[in-house]
Amino acid sequence: MEQLIRNGLEAMDLLPQTPDRAPAQLAEYGRLLLEKNQVMNLTAITEPERVAQLHMLDSAALLKGADFQDKTLIDVGTGAGFPGIPLKILVPSLQVTLNKRVDWLGQVCAQLGLEGIRAIHARAEEQALVKGFRDSFDFATARAVADLRLLCELCLPYVKVGGLFLAMKSTD
Repeated sequence: MEQLIRNGLEAMDLLPQTPDRAPAQLAEYGRLLLEKNQVMNLTAITEPERVAQLHMLDSAALLKGADFQDKTLIDVGTGAGFPGIPLKILVPSLQVTLNKRVDWLGQVCAQLGLEGIRAIHARAEEQALVKGFRDSFDFATARAVADLRLLCELCLPYVKVGGLFLAMKSTD
């Protein structure tokens, strides 16, 4: 899985700007995901190659659209941690908030040695009303959560003026 991730990052011209250990960390994350998936339904994708392509590299593709250095991101309805954890691995200065599956995500972040990342368990529409969350993030992401109209209602309240909502809605 590590070599496939490395090759994919290189093909997207992202490898030079990512930490040397990123492909290994992403592969380890994939291994932990598949291990936990045996007892908890985290993903329907269970082949290591497809995890690398459809989870890790798909998340990394967001780096082509924006500069994440020293920014903040909330990953609404993150589920198994996509795209938030891969983005944190690829851009260590990114401050990430993950919304959902907090116990497992906290364990994974600790095992991967990730700092500047927090997991919260709250309904997105309620958490957006909490001071320090509304209009506070440079980026909001969501993947496989809801249709675009609902995603806008859930995610846009988190984005500060000049920030971006990155809705991962298709392979295109």
